[in-house]
Amino acid sequence: MKRITNSLFISLIFSMSAMAQTKALYDFVVPKDGTLRQALAAANERKDKDTRFRIFILQGEYTIPTEGKTIGGDGNQYDDPRMFLKASNTSIIGEDREKTIIMNTVPPPVWNNGFGKANPLEGIGNGDVLIIEKKCNNTYLQDVTMRNEMGDHTGRNIVLHDKGDKTIAKNVCLWGYQDTYVSDTPIGRYYFEGGVIRGRTDYICGQGDVVFNGVTFQQCGRDGYIVAPSVPRKYGFVMFDCYITNETPEVTYYLGRPWGKGTSRAVWLNTTVDSGPITRDKDGNNGWADMSGANWPALLTENNTTEKSTGKKLDLYGRRSIYLDNNGNQRSNAPYLSDIDAKFYTIPKIFEAWEAQSFTKEATEPTNVVYSSTKISWTGSDDALLYVVCKDGKVWFFTTETSYKITGKPGEKWSVRAANQMGGLGKHVEAKWE
Repeated sequence: MKRITNSLFISLIFSMSAMAQTKALYDFVVPKDGTLRQALAAANERKDKDTRFRIFILQGEYTIPTEGKTIGGDGNQYDDPRMFLKASNTSIIGEDREKTIIMNTVPPPVWNNGFGKANPLEGIGNGDVLIIEKKCNNTYLQDVTMRNEMGDHTGRNIVLHDKGDKTIAKNVCLWGYQDTYVSDTPIGRYYFEGGVIRGRTDYICGQGDVVFNGVTFQQCGRDGYIVAPSVPRKYGFVMFDCYITNETPEVTYYLGRPWGKGTSRAVWLNTTVDSGPITRDKDGNNGWADMSGANWPALLTENNTTEKSTGKKLDLYGRRSIYLDNNGNQRSNAPYLSDIDAKFYTIPKIFEAWEAQSFTKEATEPTNVVYSSTKISWTGSDDALLYVVCKDGKVWFFTTETSYKITGKPGEKWSVRAANQMGGLGKHVEAKWE
């Protein structure tokens, strides 16, 4: 047997201790500690912005009141519905995506913006639900629904407008109609895992490199457009194993359209669809469409798109391969990837040194979860930030310990969930009567 040197021994000890994470409670619980606006203010105004600030939102519907004033597109003054995140290293965690819903407060659609009836605060940056400001990096969102209350057919009703970098959204629902999600810096990196994004027109739009991993795109209306990429960091928008679902039977759509002159990049890989995109319109578009102003792509492409009901691959032959620039010159597009070329795209390659997926991993589930007439207890783990004790599926208490005093009775439904280091909760582990 080889003798372990002092340096190797020290290295092993350091590695083992690094696995044990510091336990901590959430920094702000909504509505227990105050409103969501107050939670964001606490995050924005804290002195140590290098340390993660974790906001937890208990299940419920939250209509966020306005704060301050803003000018609408019609030149009139309105109450400002926007919320701003200005500090890096902030987590916003919901208890349950389906039951933790955030809505903004907007004026009625009383303005004619040249395209018909519109909300006076429509437009990117004007009536958004949440804006993540520049240099606000390492934001983490999980298990929450955010919905813009402008409604359909009233203009661009942005839900999440992100000017930061290294944002992660796990199992989040963004509910809008046009420009639902905007990534707003060409150097930005953004990662979506699971969840739902809803809209009709360009509802995934913007700049930077954005990965959508297993996301459901809920398409509403007719003749819509899903993605509108502009300027990439390198790869643009890349969709892995996503699902395009039709909100209603009459839905028709294009995969997207270019928002830029020779810069736009979007790649659909292993997509499942309720129905394929529009293949032939009056202008000869197939799968992809035009943006006004003679925009053309660097690359709009796909590989292995499958119809859900039949399991059959869609025939990608004839997808749009030619665009015209503003001088009438033809610009070529490679609309489908071979299986070999598709393997070039991987999440680690796109994000390089940023290991986005490592932050979404669930903490180790509690084991030996039991309850009695006096307490509930469990075996914890080093990688959990904290534990959430639940009764009948709802949060009852937060703790960093591995037991909690209760008055229990046989047949009651108690469970424990573990939070990862970002604050995101794992599955319920049901307690057994001891």
